[in-house]
Amino acid sequence: MLKTFITESDTYYFNSENFTLSTSSDECGIEINKENDRSILRKVVINVSNSCNLSCVYCYADGGNYGMTNQLMEITTANKIIEQINNNGIRCIKRLILFGGEAFLNIDVFVYLIEELSKTIEIKKVETVTNGTVLNNKVKLMIDRYHPFLTVSLDGPQLIHDKLRGKGSHRRTLKFIEYLKKIDYENFEVASTYTRMHQKLGYPKEVIYKYFTDMDVRFHINNVFSKNKVLVVKEMEMTLDNRKRFIEQSLEDIINNNVKNYISPIVYDVLLSMIFKSKTESFCDDIDPETTMTFDVDGTFKSCFRFRGTHNSDKVSLFNNKENFSKCKECWCKGMCMECVANMIEGYSPIISEKATFIECKKQDLMECCVYKIIELSKDKDTLSKLVNNLERFIRYA
Repeated sequence: MLKTFITESDTYYFNSENFTLSTSSDECGIEINKENDRSILRKVVINVSNSCNLSCVYCYADGGNYGMTNQLMEITTANKIIEQINNNGIRCIKRLILFGGEAFLNIDVFVYLIEELSKTIEIKKVETVTNGTVLNNKVKLMIDRYHPFLTVSLDGPQLIHDKLRGKGSHRRTLKFIEYLKKIDYENFEVASTYTRMHQKLGYPKEVIYKYFTDMDVRFHINNVFSKNKVLVVKEMEMTLDNRKRFIEQSLEDIINNNVKNYISPIVYDVLLSMIFKSKTESFCDDIDPETTMTFDVDGTFKSCFRFRGTHNSDKVSLFNNKENFSKCKECWCKGMCMECVANMIEGYSPIISEKATFIECKKQDLMECCVYKIIELSKDKDTLSKLVNNLERFIRYA
């Protein structure tokens, strides 16, 4: 599908199948070859702990155990997972994600999985999400030895964080972050879950944004998804005009290499597609057994970390297929669009309801705005070069 972009000086044609932008419609016919090496997995997710040492009021995972009995993965279960991966002939894992609950409560198995899988498989990147309250010698040694990418959960200043995650938790998480900064550890970011309670207590997103900017860390802010509907953010915080200004600011941040600044997800998706020719066939390409393997704490196979324990769903295939929604099927930017399938199924998506009906979508307008900005920037070769070359530093997941 060709999308036309008309500027004062030229007419551009954007091929939404291969993300080629040209002044000639005849030059937009390059095909994208999807990687099809069955020995390479894009992602392996292993839930090493079904227990958590906090009781966050919005937790979508029933306190971390996903409706099951609290437990830590045992070595015997870890060995079965390792055996299954090896038996599939896997020689490379791009992202090994060790998850929880709180993953560091089971640091021994955490380390064991890295060590054993590394004996036969090339692991490009190890990742984990932590609440940052467990910082013992074993955790410190693991960080020093394996240099994983850490996502540390911090919801904002002490008042709001402790309200959501428990008294004293902010102090402990901040201590963890301060330790990472003390050892000059750059391979981490802070993740904030934004709730209705933030709004009620006078913490608009601009305040949370400034809090993390002043802290001088990489961060991102996500709206909460929770069974506790009282905490769900009920309205869009940013108008369409503000979201377009955010796109412009994000492009400037990439050009100026402001790597700690949070950039617009729209910019992120458009540039990934245009620069790396990364095409999303479905709403979530991670839910693909050919490229992703997800294991629960008991060793059972799951489609996604959101569907562990008793959180199963038989609707994943239905919701993950863009062809099932006419407005998505006919959209010029569908190959760049990503949307969380679990959020759709559980009723948190602003685009598609839990009844599989289309609500509304502003992504066409926003992605069109983004492409126009890129066309404008491309007139200066030096600026375009910075945009292309600097993007890799902003990629959180590869």
